[in-house]
Amino acid sequence: MCVITSSCRTQEQNEQEANQLAKKRLQEVDLSSPDKYPLFDGCDELENATTCFYEKLQEQVALKLKDHQLQFEITQRDSVMAVLFVDKKGSISYKGLQSAPVNDREKIVDSLLEERLQQICKIEPAYKQNVPVNSSYLLPVIIKPVINVPHVLSN
Repeated sequence: MCVITSSCRTQEQNEQEANQLAKKRLQEVDLSSPDKYPLFDGCDELENATTCFYEKLQEQVALKLKDHQLQFEITQRDSVMAVLFVDKKGSISYKGLQSAPVNDREKIVDSLLEERLQQICKIEPAYKQNVPVNSSYLLPVIIKPVINVPHVLSN
């Protein structure tokens, strides 16, 4: 005696199952952080890539803000948290302050960062499961008071 059984599935059923499987897999993926941080030239992805990324990012921001004096006086150091965005193509740009500016000083700093930190440079983007992804990073920007050195007049 021989029994033959078969199962016929429609194309629609196969597509529904594939979609359900894809949704389930996507829910299991941790999208909160990249698998691989963006890379600047000179950073080794195997050795402290994250540390090197933040150091190089800080250097780039410092270069863009070099020699700029704000139009207000402060007596002590202050800082703001800048949100920087790296797109899938590796372009870095300023997206704003972490907290909305609440006073005139913060508004001035935000405007300066907006002006100076667009298109900082191009780097290797972040990756998630070997696919380039957009990513955002917080970077503290320290505002230092200018120390006026009194001029000594000699006779």
